Order: sequence, then structure tokens, then C-alpha cells
Amino acid sequence: MGKDHFDASIGLAFSLTAFERYRKNGLLQAELHHVPGIRGRCKGYLQLVEGKVVSCYIEDKDGHRHSTQASTLIQLDNERGPFDWTLASLPSPSPSTPSAAFQRSSQSSSPVPRIVGLLDLEKLYGWSPAHKQIVFQVYQTIDGQRSIEEIKRMLPLPPYVTEEALHVLSTLRVITFT
Repeated sequence: MGKDHFDASIGLAFSLTAFERYRKNGLLQAELHHVPGIRGRCKGYLQLVEGKVVSCYIEDKDGHRHSTQASTLIQLDNERGPFDWTLASLPSPSPSTPSAAFQRSSQSSSPVPRIVGLLDLEKLYGWSPAHKQIVFQVYQTIDGQRSIEEIKRMLPLPPYVTEEALHVLSTLRVITFT
């Protein structure tokens, strides 16, 4: 993962606006302190897809993740920061076939999604373009051979985001599981 350091002393909110304008992808992270409800130092994370925040959480010193909103981290940065934010670029999913060792390790009881219909993003009325893009990105990785676990590993998304997208696709009845 490549890391790009940037000076967020002008504020996280301004930096996020710049990332949105330039459609940056990656995981924005910083060590935080004095987070209400969390003891000790922790890390804040914001995942960006095309400059949009698609996932936001705080990880405590024990490694437990606490879901939060970008607005909460912006407020924290304004009141107790600025914090030293770093953007780690995430690898793009590779269209190539996984190695034999990878295939063996993933051939467990994890279901394999199969496409049974066309995805109509217009059915996701009111959804943000970033969320639609995530659902479409997950849909594109389904080939009838990759298990859910393989798909979660190959996408540059947190596993729970991939699972939610698979649930949406199943609810729309465009995929089924075997």
C-alpha cells in the first residue's frame, strides 16, 4: 500500500472536500486522542471511493472497531486536532485468476454467489453515487466461481461493506447463492 502524507492542519473537512473533488481512493487514517467513550489513544479511519466516504470507524487500542460518522471525526478534528492524517492507497482488484494456493484456502463452506439477473442501479433510488458504485463493483466481481470470502478479499472494501452489497444484490434478486 502506498502512503501519501498530507497536512490536514486546515481541517479534515477541507481535506475531504479536496479528496472528493479529485476523486481520491484509499484509507485515510490518523491516531486520535481524547475520543469520547473510548479510553486511551485510538485510530480513526475513513475509506474513500472516488472521493466519497463509504466507511468510517474508530479502532481502539484493543483492536475493536467502533462504527462512526465522518461528521463525528470532523468535529473531533476541529475540537481536539488537527490530527496527522495519512492516506493509504488501496490496491485495485485484479481481474486475474487467484493462485492455486489462494483457491485451495478459500474453497471452504463459503457460499458462491451467481448472477441470475441484470443489475438496474435505478432501483436504488435515493442512493448516493458512491454507494451505487460499491454495489456495482461487487456485482462485477461475481463470476459464479468466486466464494463470498474470495470476493471480500479481492475488493478494496471493508468485508462488512462487501457483505452489505451482496445482501442488497440478493434483495434485488439479481444474485443467488450456491
